[in-house]
Formats: sequence, structure tokens, C-alpha cells
Amino acid sequence: MPKITHIIRVDIDLSQQPVQELCDVIAAVLPAYRGMEKEILSKLREAIDGHLEVLKKEDEQRGANRIAAADRKD
Repeated sequence: MPKITHIIRVDIDLSQQPVQELCDVIAAVLPAYRGMEKEILSKLREAIDGHLEVLKKEDEQRGANRIAAADRKD
């Protein structure tokens, strides 16, 4: 009896450009969700924007910590 799965296994070459590798994965997944591409990409954009906000806050916090540390040295 054949085993049917709806799983895509992906090997990502970390020595390559990460953006292109991730875009290739997205391009491979989207055809499985015909008609939902825009929704998926919009949700993905929201997730990326959210993560960028977290990184921005972390950067700002590190900057504030560096300033506070410099003030203590003075």
C-alpha cells in the first residue's frame, strides 16, 4: 500500500544566500495552496514585520544599555 504524505522536506544550503534559499522554499510551498497565495504572503509579511520590530527593540535596548554603562564609567 502506498504511503501518501503532504510533507515537503527541505534541505537549505546555509552557505548560500539565505534570502534566496527561503524564497525558494516559499515558492515550493505556495503551489500547494492555490488561491491562498496572497493571504499566505500577507501573513508571512506580518510575521516578518513582527520579528523586525522585536529585533529593533532589542537593538534599542542594547543601545540604551551601552549608554547607561558609559554614563556609569564617567
